[in-house]
Amino acid sequence: MPLYDEGSQPASWNERMAPGEYAVHSSSLDGAAGGVPSCVIFGSLAEAVAYAEERASSRPELGLRIYDHHGFAGQPVREIRGNAYKGHGEISARFRRWAGTGMLVGGLGLIALDWSTNFRLSWPAMIGIRMLAPGVILLATEAVIVFAASRARKHDSPGRTG
Repeated sequence: MPLYDEGSQPASWNERMAPGEYAVHSSSLDGAAGGVPSCVIFGSLAEAVAYAEERASSRPELGLRIYDHHGFAGQPVREIRGNAYKGHGEISARFRRWAGTGMLVGGLGLIALDWSTNFRLSWPAMIGIRMLAPGVILLATEAVIVFAASRARKHDSPGRTG
């Protein structure tokens, strides 16, 4: 179903849905709808989740969001991502690691340079201090993400009793 169809009344996709129906939206345009943004409507959440999981397993680069009849007014009911999904506007783990390390090491190096001249130059320390905070934030963010993922894997592992 197209997201907006001038020929239909009402024209918006969610206004054509009944309460209890769910729409699955894909992160990319498929050739199925001729390159027009569209969604697939299901009569139950279980059907929508099954469809989204099947699509995510067959096309791992997809991210799929499931909405109820209220549409984009609120958060999605469920979000299902393929293994290779790269979100829009998200910073990759590789970038966090490289940029964080580069800023941290570079900042410390500039501070050390200025320290070795007994702070006569002042500009290296000024720039170095400003590089430290973003570097530490990027590395700390990555550490928290990795730690949370390892805890989730450990918690979800089979054989755990609890």
